[in-house]
Amino acid sequence: MTFRKAGLVVMLVAMLLTVAACAYLENSEHISRHDKVGWARRMVEEGSWGVLSTTSTRPGLEGTPFGNPQSYAEINGTLYFYVSALDQSIKDVAVNPRVAFTLSDAMHPSNPACGTIPRLGDPESPLCSRMAFSGDFVDISGTVEGDLAMTALLEAHPAMEEWPEGHKWFVAKLDLSSVWLINMYGGAALISPEDYYGDFR
Repeated sequence: MTFRKAGLVVMLVAMLLTVAACAYLENSEHISRHDKVGWARRMVEEGSWGVLSTTSTRPGLEGTPFGNPQSYAEINGTLYFYVSALDQSIKDVAVNPRVAFTLSDAMHPSNPACGTIPRLGDPESPLCSRMAFSGDFVDISGTVEGDLAMTALLEAHPAMEEWPEGHKWFVAKLDLSSVWLINMYGGAALISPEDYYGDFR
């Protein structure tokens, strides 16, 4: 067998392993990749952080995109955050509350479609699911919803309880307007808030 043929065999085996692994993951979660709402909810439930994208207010960069890692907790699909008004992203949302929040299965290092199998899986692969929420970033501190969210945040991120005082912390949520999801070949799925929250309202 030539070196080139051996390389092709290795790539074919890797591809079959990826397909099998993805099928196993799908079956073990009891969620089909064709169930876009279920898949989106699964990603939110399994995640704990993502990238918050805002419209920058930084001097000289006004109006440009700015992305920043952000921890979250969820209750019935709604994303909640514990943030400081001193953070650049929060300075941005004080001027323009429109944001995007991105999740990727690449955040879970054990996912084979996202790179566990060398030379095949990759964070850009459509089988490595990625999702972007769009909506408004809303301060809900001092409300019943905010108190419930804080409880969920501390349960998901215990270190938050030890964060220093004097940083103007508050609880916020993403008031959803749209969900963009890719979890397989064939293009993105656009999910409305009504469909996303359908099981909870």
